[in-house]
Amino acid sequence: MIQMVLLGLIISILTSCEEKDDGTNLRPNIFGENGGTVMTVDYSSNADTVFFSWELVNDEIDFDYYHISQDNSNNSVEVDKNENSCFLTHIPYNQLVPITISLMSSSTEPVETINTNVEIDGLDTVFASTLVPDRGSVTGGDGTYSIALPDGRSIFLMGDSFIGPVTNGARSMSDHMFRNTYILYDEGEVSAIYGANGEKSSAAVPPGVTNEHQKWYWPGHGFVEDDKLYIFQTLMYQGEEGMWGFRYETTDILQYNLPNIELEKTTRIPFEGSSDISFGMAALNDDDYIYIYAQKNVDNGWDPISDALVARTTIDDLYTNWEYFDGSGWSSNSDDAVIMEGLSSVAISSQFNVFKLNGKYVLLSQEKQFNSGEIYTFISDSPQGPWYNKQLVYQIQEKDQPGLFTYNAMAHPQFEKDGMILISYNVNNEDFVAQHEDVSTYRPRFLWIEIADILEN
Repeated sequence: MIQMVLLGLIISILTSCEEKDDGTNLRPNIFGENGGTVMTVDYSSNADTVFFSWELVNDEIDFDYYHISQDNSNNSVEVDKNENSCFLTHIPYNQLVPITISLMSSSTEPVETINTNVEIDGLDTVFASTLVPDRGSVTGGDGTYSIALPDGRSIFLMGDSFIGPVTNGARSMSDHMFRNTYILYDEGEVSAIYGANGEKSSAAVPPGVTNEHQKWYWPGHGFVEDDKLYIFQTLMYQGEEGMWGFRYETTDILQYNLPNIELEKTTRIPFEGSSDISFGMAALNDDDYIYIYAQKNVDNGWDPISDALVARTTIDDLYTNWEYFDGSGWSSNSDDAVIMEGLSSVAISSQFNVFKLNGKYVLLSQEKQFNSGEIYTFISDSPQGPWYNKQLVYQIQEKDQPGLFTYNAMAHPQFEKDGMILISYNVNNEDFVAQHEDVSTYRPRFLWIEIADILEN
């Protein structure tokens, strides 16, 4: 199911070149002294779109229209001489992009030509502020898995989360942190799900657990079959003191009734192997099988080595019988499971995605090496690999900001626009107090990736 995302701000600008931008990343007179003798220009950006507005300094120039273009491409737009704003889309991220504004005569000859470069980070701040607003829903968190629901909604599975209001970019130090929450996204409207065992409890709580500081769920992925939603929740516990003292125990499957997201039952997965293997980190419902992916820690140090495995089952055998890919076929013995071929050049992140795109299987993972900031995709002709066509689709910029670290990029392929799909990654702050003083340091980022950049060599 493909859901077109109609972002209010962008759509309002796309409907008319006369609309003004929102002022994000405003940079005055980007054309410098030479351009300044002709016009002054401001620009702002959201996602892959750059919004330009300008004012002529020399109003005695005789011309008929403006031509704004991205150099060395077919990306251009023509604007009536009486207008003073417009936009260009599909602008590449995190690089200097040459832009030309020409004042054209009716003979298509430029009267004046001004050249410059723009650079944007590609982040979609409009979608981000819609999904994680300052009040009324989840206002901060990580995780950020998503599952498309049959009625057009999407559910986002969040890890450690806040729902308290944000004022002037800050939250109260007394805000309660939930170990997990769900966000229901419905055509631009969001609502939070939490409180499974009382107002201060999370959306999902392990059976029998009363202290979520000692044992809790962090979300894996999930899938939908008929009128049921299945979510893999990883059972975690505090094995040592401190921020990095959490440990993985096992994975449970939580079965919900749709459309009301009512929990029906909680069941332990049938895999009983090493705790270094975490099943449920990615899931794919494909034809007659449910494919369940695991991240395997080989070396979880500062220069980690991690791989991915896959099991499959049917919906009838989900709770009892899994088969594990053994390199050539499928075995009922989990000890026969082998790592999927073609991924060894990237340490697979603790949470990742596998999904279908134009008939191909796509695996998306952020390099697990601490704060590498590199998001990769691979493609395959089957759910179990071999994987090929490794592509570096985005390099995260926040990794260079002191105190911040990024992790566990996700794809949200049910959100598609103009040949692109939605991607997210998590941002966190080593300083818990700083998370409250500047909530942007603990909120996911969103951007759009060209489908062609994933599928083509």
